[in-house]
Amino acid sequence: MNQAPFVTGDGQLVEASVIHFNQELSAPQLFGVMRLSHVSDSLRGLVRDIAERAKAQSRPLQDFLDLSGRSGHSRIGIDIHLAEGDPHISDTGKYIEMPVVVTALNAHLAESLSDLKILTQRSPVDIGRLFVPMGPHLSRDQVLAALDQEELLLPEVHDIGPDGLIEIPLDNVRYILSQRLISIPHNFAEMIIRGKHGLAMFQQPAPSGLPEAIGPKEFLVSALRISLGPYMAFISRELSNPAVFHLASRLLDGVRTTGIATMRQAEIFNRGEEPVPCRDLRLRIKLYPAEERVAAISKRVLKPGKATAILARGVDFAEITDMFNPSACEALFDEISAAPGRGGLYGRIMMPGRIVNIAWEQEDGRWIPEFQWRLVYECARGNVPEAVLAEDEIPKRFRTFLQDLKYVGGEQSLSKVFVADALPPVDTLRVLKRSGVGVVLIKSITMRAGRNGARPEYYLDQSSYEEIARLWREGMRFYMIFECSDGCHVREFKNGFWVSAEGKDRMDRIHTTFAFFGSVVDELKPVLMPQLEDFFTALAADQRLGDGLAVAHGSGPGVMKAVDDAAARHGIYRIGVGIDGERIGQETNFSPEAVVQFVNIALNTRQDILDRRSIFKVFNIGGYGTCYEINMALTFMKIGHCLPAPYVFVDPIGLDGQGGHLWQRAIEQFQVLSSAHTVGGLDIPPLGPMWVVNCCHLVRSYPEALQVITGFLDDPAAYWRKAGIDIAKAAAARDNLARAGVVIPPYIEGALSDYLMQK
Repeated sequence: MNQAPFVTGDGQLVEASVIHFNQELSAPQLFGVMRLSHVSDSLRGLVRDIAERAKAQSRPLQDFLDLSGRSGHSRIGIDIHLAEGDPHISDTGKYIEMPVVVTALNAHLAESLSDLKILTQRSPVDIGRLFVPMGPHLSRDQVLAALDQEELLLPEVHDIGPDGLIEIPLDNVRYILSQRLISIPHNFAEMIIRGKHGLAMFQQPAPSGLPEAIGPKEFLVSALRISLGPYMAFISRELSNPAVFHLASRLLDGVRTTGIATMRQAEIFNRGEEPVPCRDLRLRIKLYPAEERVAAISKRVLKPGKATAILARGVDFAEITDMFNPSACEALFDEISAAPGRGGLYGRIMMPGRIVNIAWEQEDGRWIPEFQWRLVYECARGNVPEAVLAEDEIPKRFRTFLQDLKYVGGEQSLSKVFVADALPPVDTLRVLKRSGVGVVLIKSITMRAGRNGARPEYYLDQSSYEEIARLWREGMRFYMIFECSDGCHVREFKNGFWVSAEGKDRMDRIHTTFAFFGSVVDELKPVLMPQLEDFFTALAADQRLGDGLAVAHGSGPGVMKAVDDAAARHGIYRIGVGIDGERIGQETNFSPEAVVQFVNIALNTRQDILDRRSIFKVFNIGGYGTCYEINMALTFMKIGHCLPAPYVFVDPIGLDGQGGHLWQRAIEQFQVLSSAHTVGGLDIPPLGPMWVVNCCHLVRSYPEALQVITGFLDDPAAYWRKAGIDIAKAAAARDNLARAGVVIPPYIEGALSDYLMQK
């Protein structure tokens, strides 16, 4: 019968002997003692029974249990395995001590064991966990069933043996350490104490990839790919070639090890006397059922029909923690205040098994921001012991959340969460990231310290927005509670926007966005609404757009709110990109699935987002702001940062005197700019390309606008030819947008395919 193995928490290296040299491995070793503290009666009894059984059968203890080392240690070449000798089990002290051997297999870390011994003398060092199989691993039929049931993903190249042993080749990757950085004092301690989270600045993939062979007595860090649902995997010590073995970090946790594109480090050593071809090597993996808690999480998260996609991308932080639930999110802010005068904490860092409380930093009764940011830094680095709560000190209301953090998948960088009322400066965010914090949870962008009763603010300046977007691309995640007139809700920052739970799921399918511009005057809504209803009905029914359709607007009242309401009724994805309209008496609309708001001075950043992310631009009746937006949009198209496509100008009431079109003279002005002139005998060439003007369409109704747009969808290449646009310009604009991360619609790709093939 398959049972979940018993896996302990981390044991500490509490004793270390003098260093010896292993002739077979050509590497230094030390013998030591690993202690497991606060051990339950059941585990002490289990290990005692196993030790007696091994002795009775004259077999080594390793036949019945094994040791899995810490990932960060293996990745720098520190190996650990059980030594000869019996475990010492104390019922009165409630601990188990196991004899272990620690080996330094990385020739570049010649002094590492001496440094490790010094660290151990100062305080115990986390070194590894016991892995005790309670039954056989999964059979071949069970592994195949797990694949069929969307509970497991394997790389394209793999083999499942008759006994269920899975063989997976090494990925084409090799990780290298910076020799100069690791030679700097204290950096070794950083890597040993913080494990893999302390390695980010010292270890990176080599540009050359996997070498042809691993030489004799050589250490190599490569990678494999696997994604586990309700299972745990244990990598066999020996690889397919018996001369090569895997270092101690061999346990892969269920649910946590998800994301088939995420590389899982494989640390190997060639103890033989001959080089071994790397591409012939196979890692050998046994699967076991996960323990009950992990199985329950897997059942909750890996939903039928979506499980494969979730396994492929990795189990998300919000899926594990229910972070989009406002009450669950709000609970994490308990004792955190918006200002020092209100008491409470400035913030906290939460991680599996530990909370770091960060106090408000005041001197002489005054809050000093510079001191506060330094305190955040020291707390994140673990240099403020009195701030740390562990084990029984952790309030019961937080314990389930902290336990769940262990099972976040993907890069596994989202298990440390920083919680504070407001966003700290970008430099502090960088410090948090370097310290392993992967999630930031806030209620406001702007600090409210010293402003009792101040409302949260959601408006970003350009530098903060760019830094958050950059950190998001590097794997960091941001969540914010939005307080609105109809209650509060939680949003996650994704791809440049704060998105709701529904918006996050749908965002990846969006490929065609219509940007709407127009006045904030509410009197225009009765004129526009009937036509907008028919317009969106037709767009929503167009199969070329389907789930990929979105509308974007400026988050304000008037035309923007009319567009938002109509799009919502048709289930069309809505994007709000606004400025701080509250300062000029306009209420911001936070109902769209995706929003981002800017301070007024960041107006150009806002416009850049609206223009780049949209294919079609629709200019309604508007004032000064709309005039600015027209000029910016045409300029972006001219310089190749927007795809050449119809820009439609709609005036259903004839606002330019005697029923003339409001934007007629604006377009005529652009025609003048785009024409050659002879003035006073001076020949002046066009000041801009006429094809930009040819993309501007004056219409008197939304049915006319729809005709123009559907004509483009029918044949973009024909539209470009008629407008006098060299298709190479469209291809260049497509490339510019693709490099900026903008999704290109399939009908654009199709129109360019013939041109690209000829090119």
